[in-house]
Amino acid sequence: MDVPVGMFGSMSLLRFLSRSLFASAFVVDGVKKIRTPSDSAPEAEAFTARVVPLLQRAVPAPYSSSIPESTETWVRLGGAAQVAGGVMFATGLGRRLGALLLAKASILNIAIALPGKDASKDERGAARPLVLTNLALLGAALLSARDTQGHPSLSWRAEQTVKAADKKISDTGDDLSRKAKKAAKKADKKKDELLKNARKESKKLGKKLESVIH
Repeated sequence: MDVPVGMFGSMSLLRFLSRSLFASAFVVDGVKKIRTPSDSAPEAEAFTARVVPLLQRAVPAPYSSSIPESTETWVRLGGAAQVAGGVMFATGLGRRLGALLLAKASILNIAIALPGKDASKDERGAARPLVLTNLALLGAALLSARDTQGHPSLSWRAEQTVKAADKKISDTGDDLSRKAKKAAKKADKKKDELLKNARKESKKLGKKLESVIH
């Protein structure tokens, strides 16, 4: 539970600072990619050369022409996703959506950082730290996307709502069942009273008939 300290709870302030530090790496890198995409284009070219044709075949024909083929355009799009996701995540405005954008940007960064099949041993060794860094950022982004900040998740709340509704229906059914049993018992009692009175009247009528006959 958050402990109020001024405008922030202690945990809220800690979360804000942590989110800002985490998002800053994406925002700085994203701004760089938007401004100077040519710096990252050589590393991204191998990735776009494989992925763009696959996307163009996967989407419907009328939309395939709208998929950019320029590597620099893809670099800028990735940078924009990093900036948008970083700002959303740091400020808390669409925090979980921002974390998902950062996760997708991390996947793209990992794909770009991975050395090609023909890469030498030295090139693979040089690429390893960047790949591991992006993997760590991907894990942190995925964890952040699942973070509910101590509040119940939507799925949990939906499950509790369903359980409450089921219990209410069950309680209503039990209440109706009790009322039905009570009404049936009352009807049986009334029936017994009517039969008893009918027998009494039959006896009285029988006695009157006997007195008339004799």
